[in-house]
Amino acid sequence: MFRIPSLCLCLFASLAIADESSSKPARLTVAQKNGWAVYDKDLKEKEDAVNKACGSTLKSSYDKTTYPAFDPMKDRTQSACRAAVGTLVEVCGTADGKAAVKEALTKTVCRLSTDGTRVSLDAGVLTIHIDPAKSSIAGKEAGNYSWKSALEEVL
Repeated sequence: MFRIPSLCLCLFASLAIADESSSKPARLTVAQKNGWAVYDKDLKEKEDAVNKACGSTLKSSYDKTTYPAFDPMKDRTQSACRAAVGTLVEVCGTADGKAAVKEALTKTVCRLSTDGTRVSLDAGVLTIHIDPAKSSIAGKEAGNYSWKSALEEVL
């Protein structure tokens, strides 16, 4: 007669312990704690190279609001962002490219995307949409683009 209540009590206790342990957040690694700082520092290096090559005063950033659960150990957008921003140095290799960057751009923003990898330009802001599931760079025409061809198409 006392065994059923004892069994129930043990079940409830084990469920409570399991629930308590699953609600504790996992310990963050150093990479996770410093993730955005490292991303921002690396992007700033690309920004500086672009400004030197293009004679511009461009600012670069990540749209952090598009990263719902950022984990630098799992994120694969940093290299695409750095590559796209860094490619502006190549665009500035010609007089027309340099003039276009200086006149058209004030800022670059890298954002996590779910509708393809591409670039767009609006009011001086070059947005670099990075979709890890669709990593081929899209442009206005059919086919795959390089960062350079996509950038030159919007500039």
